[in-house]
Amino acid sequence: MTNLGILWPPPPTQWQLGNGEIHVWAVNLQVPKVRILALAKTLSHDETARAARFRFDRDRDRFIAGRGLLRTILAHYVNGNPTQLKFDYGPNGKPALSEPDRSCGVHLNVAHSDDLFLVAVARHWEIGVDVERIHPVADAESIAERFFTQRESDGWRNLPDSQKLPAFFNLWTRKEAWLKATGDGISDLLRRVEVSFLPGEPARLISLPEKIEAVHYWSLRELIPAPGFIAALAVPAQDFHIKCWRWPEKD
Repeated sequence: MTNLGILWPPPPTQWQLGNGEIHVWAVNLQVPKVRILALAKTLSHDETARAARFRFDRDRDRFIAGRGLLRTILAHYVNGNPTQLKFDYGPNGKPALSEPDRSCGVHLNVAHSDDLFLVAVARHWEIGVDVERIHPVADAESIAERFFTQRESDGWRNLPDSQKLPAFFNLWTRKEAWLKATGDGISDLLRRVEVSFLPGEPARLISLPEKIEAVHYWSLRELIPAPGFIAALAVPAQDFHIKCWRWPEKD
């Protein structure tokens, strides 16, 4: 099992989601085969069918681990059984708990890159989270031209080479986190959302498309769950507290 070096601490013995709190869990998707088999038993029929369509064992095991551990985590919040949770999906695939669990007001979003899986949970707020492993991007210039604003693209190109990769993934994860919070997929909105991106600069929204809630209504937060990864969280609120934990490898 690969040690991702997740930087967040394990959760306290007793934890619950309070008003004004957002919990973000970092999960290692590379788990022993015996645990994959146990998690597979918690999946719904449609999730099992999706798992069977993966060509490679690694991808199938990641999917089973992600869905099974998502169910395990959410069951703690709704005092339910992982096998009995049901989900609805928005037009762009954003998951939400179905009734009767939806009535508890718990909202969620997920993201993964390689073996790192993030689960963000909040009460009463729609949230978005995204994560990317930092790696060379051969077509970074064309992606910047297509998905970044003109000011972002120009600013990114003028950075020293040593800053371009982290800045690129700051831009991508922050924009994507906001789009996931709104329920929108990658679209023309990506090029109409402007965010901060310089390494070390606090994450924030600079401008949004017309007819969208004012910038001051939203918050962006940078997350560093593990070495070599960059993540971001978006929430339509200002007064909140984030707690970041590492999901135990044995639960």
